[in-house]
Amino acid sequence: MIDNRQIRAARALLEWSQIDLARAAGMARSSIKAIEAGTSAPRRETLEAIAATFEAAGVDFCPPSGVRLKTDVVTVHQGRDAATELLNSIMRHAPNDPAQELCIIGLDEQLAAELDGPDVHPTLRARLAQAGVRERILIAEGVKEFLRDEGSYRWMPRDGFCRNAPIYIYGDKVAVQSGTLRRQTIIIDAKPLAQHLRALFGVLWTGADTPWEKPAFAVRRARQREQAAV
Repeated sequence: MIDNRQIRAARALLEWSQIDLARAAGMARSSIKAIEAGTSAPRRETLEAIAATFEAAGVDFCPPSGVRLKTDVVTVHQGRDAATELLNSIMRHAPNDPAQELCIIGLDEQLAAELDGPDVHPTLRARLAQAGVRERILIAEGVKEFLRDEGSYRWMPRDGFCRNAPIYIYGDKVAVQSGTLRRQTIIIDAKPLAQHLRALFGVLWTGADTPWEKPAFAVRRARQREQAAV
């Protein structure tokens, strides 16, 4: 989470006044002044909104307390921080996007818990629910053990499922997780790509089966075998 020093530094990079930031973030100038001076304890949602405002203007926040202007469309996080950086990016952008939605293609929750720790996805789920963000997740056909409400899931055929590289679509960003021995998160800041993949996700979601119904995939394959045998 960003701090008051990063907020001041980000304003300086953009040559923004406190009034400029307040207008861009939809806040009062007095609130910005108090946060920067350290005389108030802002809520997480407030800091996330400020961070999202700066990022939309081309500022990149670097842990633990760095600030720089964006030069790359692609950001790579590796090692222990890979999952945490993905979670933070999602929480900075998904709640502030008009769609207020996180779409995930190819998530294996059991594998994610083994590689990233058992708390990452439950924490993400709780924070997204609190922020009013909906989740839609395409998982492998046949899986019936869920961390979220079953209405958040639909099945995709196993022959098209890649458990080692789930794709996250949120705001104007697309992220991919990979690696087992060394985790890696690649975050791509590209609105056209995010829009294209979100539309593709919608097509897949509409044609997918719900986990509490008999999978149409199996029915279609059975019919295909019957037709081939004729």
